Amino acid sequence: MQQKTDISYNSAGIEKPPWLKLGPRFRKLTVAERRIRLCDFLDMSEDELSATGFDTEMCDLADIMVESAVGYIPVPLGVAAGFKVNGHLYNVPFAVEEPSVIAAATFAASVIGRNGGFTTESTETVMTAEVYVETEIDPDSRDVTGLITEVEDELTEPLAAMTRRGGGFHGLDIERIDPDTIAARLHIDTCDAMGANILNTCAERVRPLIEARLGGEAIMAILTNAADRRVTTARFSIPVDACARGGRSGLEVAQRIVKANRIATIDFHRAVTHNKGIMNGISSVALATGNDTRAIEAACHAFAVRDGAYRALTEYEVRDGALHGSLRVPVAVGTVGGAAGFHPAARFSMQVLERPDARTLASIMACVGLAQNYAALSALVSEGIQAGHMRLHANRLAWKAGARGDEIAELADRLSDEGVFNSEAAEHILAHIRRRG
Repeated sequence: MQQKTDISYNSAGIEKPPWLKLGPRFRKLTVAERRIRLCDFLDMSEDELSATGFDTEMCDLADIMVESAVGYIPVPLGVAAGFKVNGHLYNVPFAVEEPSVIAAATFAASVIGRNGGFTTESTETVMTAEVYVETEIDPDSRDVTGLITEVEDELTEPLAAMTRRGGGFHGLDIERIDPDTIAARLHIDTCDAMGANILNTCAERVRPLIEARLGGEAIMAILTNAADRRVTTARFSIPVDACARGGRSGLEVAQRIVKANRIATIDFHRAVTHNKGIMNGISSVALATGNDTRAIEAACHAFAVRDGAYRALTEYEVRDGALHGSLRVPVAVGTVGGAAGFHPAARFSMQVLERPDARTLASIMACVGLAQNYAALSALVSEGIQAGHMRLHANRLAWKAGARGDEIAELADRLSDEGVFNSEAAEHILAHIRRRG
């Protein structure tokens, strides 16, 4: 390995930006060359470098997917078995680093599945792109009459394939958003694609036409990830007796779940964590299937504040001896195109899910989010969440202490039994296990 050269400062004593420390042409190097350059600069060992992946084909794939790739980061991939959605049993892949997520989802799926499972409904797969134009023209005047037809005609060619699949142009809305700006909103059914590329292509394609008809200059043309026309609802109903937990009766737990959810509809601080728990499940499935986690999260959180106050995305009620739960969220996902179409791990996840179409995948993800929420509230209002979390945390402490194989479970059990969760205790107990062995 080459000797590390200190180039942190130039001759004037001014610190150079990180990209320059690695060389002004760093992004032009191959993945292998970037890895060597980074390793030399940071004085890394080969073992440290290998943590970012060492498979040549995967490194090449990373280089296609992102700029200046130097490797890839393995994220744990697990399966929550037994999600009964609309009468069909699914095994759901999760890509997630938090230990309690799959455990909670599996618990809720089991309880709900034994009592009928989840049902869902969803809107069409319509997404929106927007062209913002600076103009003072009245959007209701005759100057824009016929614009919708002209836009549809202009998009006949780029939307031809999508139209053949049953999607395509779904209309145009024009709205003044301030005294000198109009938003022209273009709606397109993207079928089984998330649709970002086709939406942006179409928005730019009609930009000159909209500028001409509205008599102004466009500021930008881009899709919106709000996805408020692509909404999925998941529901379940279970007997209150099935909610019993932590020494509390089923009715008591069910009523406390309703109360906890009401708190999340009126208290912003609770709503944030409440909805984050929902996204634990939705985002994990999105990542596993190669979908855009940031877009989905942004859409869901925006949906939570659609009436002006940030609220829980779920609703619960006790009625006729049952707990009824529901979740309504915009879930814009694709099963073709993007990473979902070519990343090998995403393709694997799609196979685990039996290759669903986009609406089915969105339905499964909404059910996962609702399951995640039910599991969290069930624990919170009964025995609390920390005992379960710390038991899972003990496995990590065991690994960090050096435990491997059967040692991990034994050490984690000992830590949980003693109620001490720190590295010093883990190392001490591991030494005792090995001496005894």
